[in-house]
Amino acid sequence: MNPYLIARKVVQVVSLVLLMAVLLYVIFRLMPGNPVDIFLASAKHTNATAAEKQALLAQLGLQGGKWSVTGFERYMVDMFTLNFGYDYFRQTPVWTLLATALPYTLILLGSATAISYAVGLPLGVVATSARGKASEGAIVTSGLILNSIPYFILAVLLYLYFVIYDPIAPVRATFPLSDLTQLTAAHLTTVVMNLALPITTLAVIEAAANLLTMRAAMVSVLGEDFILTARAKGVPEGSIMFRHAARNAMIPVSTRMALEFALIASGAVITEIIYSYPGVGYLIFYAIQNLDYPLAEGALFIISLIVILTYSTLDFIHAWLDPRIRL
Repeated sequence: MNPYLIARKVVQVVSLVLLMAVLLYVIFRLMPGNPVDIFLASAKHTNATAAEKQALLAQLGLQGGKWSVTGFERYMVDMFTLNFGYDYFRQTPVWTLLATALPYTLILLGSATAISYAVGLPLGVVATSARGKASEGAIVTSGLILNSIPYFILAVLLYLYFVIYDPIAPVRATFPLSDLTQLTAAHLTTVVMNLALPITTLAVIEAAANLLTMRAAMVSVLGEDFILTARAKGVPEGSIMFRHAARNAMIPVSTRMALEFALIASGAVITEIIYSYPGVGYLIFYAIQNLDYPLAEGALFIISLIVILTYSTLDFIHAWLDPRIRL
C-alpha cells in the first residue's frame, strides 16, 4: 500500500477530529444559559452573592467567561489528551461516568447492528431473487414503510403498547452489567426483557434500510459481465446470488456501515432517553439539560471519534473486498 496515501488518510482523520473538537466547543457555548445559574438553582441557592458566583466560576474553570482564550486552549489540550475533567454537578471524573455508560451503549449498538445486518441483508438477496413476483413487492414495500419511520416514533409506540397499555416490559430499561456474566435463566431473562424494546427500535428500522440497500446493490451487480458468464457456464442461481453477486454488492453496503453506525448512534440517544436506558445517549441528554460542558463534550467527542475512525476503516475494507480499489 502506498505510504503517501496512508499518510494522507492520517492527515484527513486528524483534521476531522480537530474540526469536530472546535465545533463542540462553539456549539455548547452558543447555547443559552449559564452552568453556574443552573448549578445554583439545582442546589436551591438562588440568592448567591456576586462573590459566591465568581468563586463557583473559578471552581468550574469558567472564570474567564464562555469564550476565554485560556479556556479554549485548556479545552483543546484536554480533548486531545482525553482528559475531560469533572462533571459539574456530581464532581465525578467524566471518564468514570463514560466508563459506566459506554458498555450499555456498545451492547445496544452492537446487538442492533448485528441483528439489522443478519435480517436485512438476506432479505435483500431474497427480494432480488424474487424480482417481478408478488413477494418482492411485499418485501420492498415493507422495507420502505419501516425505513421511513423515525426512531422516536417507533420508540414511543413500542413504549406505549408494551410498557403502558400492556405492561410486559419494565418502565426503565436498566440492568446491572453483572447480569451478563451470570449465565442463569433469571439473569438472562432480565437482560432480554430490558434490551428487547431498545434493540427492536433500532434494529427494525436499520434492517429495513439494509434490505433496500442490498437489493439496489444486487440489482446493479446482476447486470455485470461476470454474472452473465457465470450463468452461461451453468452455475446454479442460488450460488450466483449468494456467492458471486452478494459479495460484490457488499461494497456499497459496507460503505453504508459507517453511515449506519452514525445513524444508530444518533437514534440510540433518542432511544435511551425514551426507555431511560443508562447509556451514553442518556448521559448526553442529562449533560445538555444542565449545560454540563465537560460531560457533554467528553461524551460527544468519544462518539464522534468512533464514527470518524469507522469511516476511515471503510477504505481498508473496500480494498479487501475489491483489490481494484486503491486508497
